[in-house]
Amino acid sequence: MIETKNIYGITPALTVFINECSRLGYKNNDSLERMNFYRTLNTGGGKWFVTLVDDKIVGMSGVHPFRDGVRALYRGAQLHSRPGGLSKNHMNCWMFYYHLPIVIDCTGDSPIYITTNVKNDASGHMIKLNKLYGILAKRGLVDHVEDTQLNGVRQNIWKLNKETYTMLRGKS
Repeated sequence: MIETKNIYGITPALTVFINECSRLGYKNNDSLERMNFYRTLNTGGGKWFVTLVDDKIVGMSGVHPFRDGVRALYRGAQLHSRPGGLSKNHMNCWMFYYHLPIVIDCTGDSPIYITTNVKNDASGHMIKLNKLYGILAKRGLVDHVEDTQLNGVRQNIWKLNKETYTMLRGKS
């Protein structure tokens, strides 16, 4: 069974997930401190989402206020991709597929931003993800806003095209 829900504190499933992230070398997700778990929750409107398969967390990401909207998929990590192979629209990502619809429902007309690291690769996958978002921009799923420094790390900021995302997700 697949379930996506909010998480507000330490659970046995979260501990297992963090330990697995540590084993996989996901440095931004190997502890609550590195994830900024409580800081995110204590930011007005900050939340964490987890997707579980048979009660095991397979993907986790945060959302918090950012600019004139929210930053979604913050500190996102997944243990493996969704079944079904590669997806040209990134729908093989647990968080992209399951977390974004919830964020869209919660934000109304407010923009949703997603950030990707340009050079700092704390997991071995972040630079690939940054390149992928360039491809998603060509497909109209996101718009590139800017390349900037956030919290001392060079990042690209992308704005989700909610209408295109919703249409393409419905076809997945």
